[in-house]
Amino acid sequence: MSNFRLFLSAFLRTRNSSLLNNAFYLMLSNATTNLIGFVFWSIMAGFFLPAQVGIGSALVSASSLVALLSGLGLRIGLIRFVAETSERAGLLINSAFTIVSLISVIGAITYLAGINYWSPALVFVRENMVFLLLFIIFTAAAALSNLTDGSIIAGRVAKYVFWKNTIISVLKIPLPLLMFAHFDGFGIFAGMGTSFIVGVLISWFFFLPKAYKGYYPRPVIAKSIMQKVLPYSFANYMANLLNLSPQFIYPLMVLNILGPENSAYFYISWMMTMVLAIIPNGVSSSLLAEGSREPKRLGRDGRKVLLLSLGISIPAAVCMMLLGGWLLHFFGPAYEENGTTVIRYLALAVIPQCVNTLYITVNQVKKQNHLIIAQTSFLAIVALGVGYWWLGCIGLPGIGMAYLTAHLLLSIVVIRPLWIALKDNSQVTSASA
Repeated sequence: MSNFRLFLSAFLRTRNSSLLNNAFYLMLSNATTNLIGFVFWSIMAGFFLPAQVGIGSALVSASSLVALLSGLGLRIGLIRFVAETSERAGLLINSAFTIVSLISVIGAITYLAGINYWSPALVFVRENMVFLLLFIIFTAAAALSNLTDGSIIAGRVAKYVFWKNTIISVLKIPLPLLMFAHFDGFGIFAGMGTSFIVGVLISWFFFLPKAYKGYYPRPVIAKSIMQKVLPYSFANYMANLLNLSPQFIYPLMVLNILGPENSAYFYISWMMTMVLAIIPNGVSSSLLAEGSREPKRLGRDGRKVLLLSLGISIPAAVCMMLLGGWLLHFFGPAYEENGTTVIRYLALAVIPQCVNTLYITVNQVKKQNHLIIAQTSFLAIVALGVGYWWLGCIGLPGIGMAYLTAHLLLSIVVIRPLWIALKDNSQVTSASA
């Protein structure tokens, strides 16, 4: 009890610190994005047929996967290395933007070239020149949007991440209905892609100059800086691909095995439940930015982050398990019938996810890339392998069960080394002081 009082006292004294301030804005950003996303998909489900919603969600997942692949882990690289480049931060950021722009275009073209192999239901995109070009442009915009968030977080001004993503979330609601309704399922994707473009441009010309004095966007590649950043970024890139692979592969897996209607039911359930992931992800992103600047405080700050994320996640998960079916009812009875059980498993998974996400962040600060890759490899293998097996055996609930199983097993493995790492870091800090 005395240790808890000491923690609470320290937490209250640092409530205005940049760690908690930026963590608050990152959680607020993700909460707002997901809340508006709930409204967005509810409107789409009411306006479009389930099969069209399934196509739209599959396009979003496919484009997001290509955008993720194109990022090369540079979002994490920016957060970790901007503090070390000081006056050359703008050059590092623009170099990252240039590289990701080129790779995302190449990645989108490659995906479209083989779309009949990995997603036959979306082959119509390649057969229509307008759809093809828009897919490439929107994929690049999604990749740059994610990287822009990283550059803002690295500058420790996460409030601009909140404003950028709020603009994107609000703007995407009317676009599929007012501008792209004649595109059917593709119109959902087109509306989201257009909002990404607007959000990125606003950030480049208004938000980033406030975070980095004198910043302006321009195409450039600084070889000397990127040679230092890319190896670290690429290791985290591989780890991040593994960590997020269920998010992008699950919808396509359901689409190909159970059809577009079930893909829509699953995607809405996943989208609603992943709002809970904002808690561990938000506080851990803030910890990465702070820990990169002041590594000696990692132990103390890491323990605060763990207790804070668990303290919020547990009641949030319980609420989602109780109310998930009721929320799905707004999309239609079929969504409630097919998605309620999935939501319950996915919601429960956020509790062990708090431990797993924090351990990744601690190792990112310490540049322990081999541990990050080992952890995320385990998660991906279990989540996807068991998910594919259970999906065929018991249907949609099998995906939720597999995701929970993966995170639960992983948290059991990493909880002890995580606590040792935070404790050891605390001892080093005390000795240094």
